[in-house]
Amino acid sequence: MSADLAPADERELTAPGRAVWLAEVIGADRAKWPGYFPDPGMTSGYSRVRIQRLIARRDSEHQADAVVHLVWAGSDPSGTFLDGRTATLRFIRLAGTWAPLR
Repeated sequence: MSADLAPADERELTAPGRAVWLAEVIGADRAKWPGYFPDPGMTSGYSRVRIQRLIARRDSEHQADAVVHLVWAGSDPSGTFLDGRTATLRFIRLAGTWAPLR
């Protein structure tokens, strides 16, 4: 998958991509994105989560402006640690910032 976003946009998407995914799997800071997380108190029960790799690209297949692909590791609620898990997050550009889109 070749780079198709401006380098500045790809760098800008790194931080929110990481933060939104951590909020998804461990529940941290969900209140920052109320449109994405309608119930900020819920968690998935994962622990020892770390992002192993992430890239951002244009999203031409959906109604988003960009997509962030992640590879991550963590322990599921039963305690089984797995690495190489994948996830995809979509983002739109709103008022000069990137916002996650469900």
